[in-house]
Amino acid sequence: MKREYNILIGGVIIIGLLYVIPSYMGYIWAGLFLSLFGSVIYLVVLYKYGKKNYKNTDSAKITIGFFSLLIVNSLAIFSFDYYRANTQKELLREIRITIDSSIIETEIRAELLEVYRGYLLSNQEEDVSVIETANNFFGERLKDVHKFQVKTAELEDELNFVYYKDPGSDSFTIYSTAPHSQSWDDDFENWDGSVGLLQTKTTLTEEGVTHERQN
Repeated sequence: MKREYNILIGGVIIIGLLYVIPSYMGYIWAGLFLSLFGSVIYLVVLYKYGKKNYKNTDSAKITIGFFSLLIVNSLAIFSFDYYRANTQKELLREIRITIDSSIIETEIRAELLEVYRGYLLSNQEEDVSVIETANNFFGERLKDVHKFQVKTAELEDELNFVYYKDPGSDSFTIYSTAPHSQSWDDDFENWDGSVGLLQTKTTLTEEGVTHERQN
């Protein structure tokens, strides 16, 4: 009897370790899969070990049926949980993208509309370019290497902004990226060298302000 107890306890410990070790390293789903796989192997071994003690074939059939039902049920639960986790992850990603995109549009578009208003007022008295108006409006917020400092400083912890001036078309553009928002195209190359992130482009011209999501 002692041997049987050792087999049962040993199986529980091994299966537990198959889950705990990968989970501790951050691979929760790998841990679940390994523990499920280990459980199946353990049940097969347990059945073969106890097979010689069955008094008739009906007992063996009942045991096989029970083990099969247990395995199928475990696989179904694992598959459902895995699908649900992926669905929730995708939903959270879309929520994050929507929030970041809305913040960018609200913050940047609103500021460039202010610049455009100043541009229209200035041109009532003298001929002033869009770029000149933007330079005067933003001043020291136009940093080196084209880095743009937004009015709400807290946003710079979550989002990145750069500006670009095009004298040829007299336009002023602000590109925005969200480092924590993976977007439509995983191969899209962002302006800062990153790949696949949410990126928007907000442009001011003499005709007004346009805002577009590039990825």
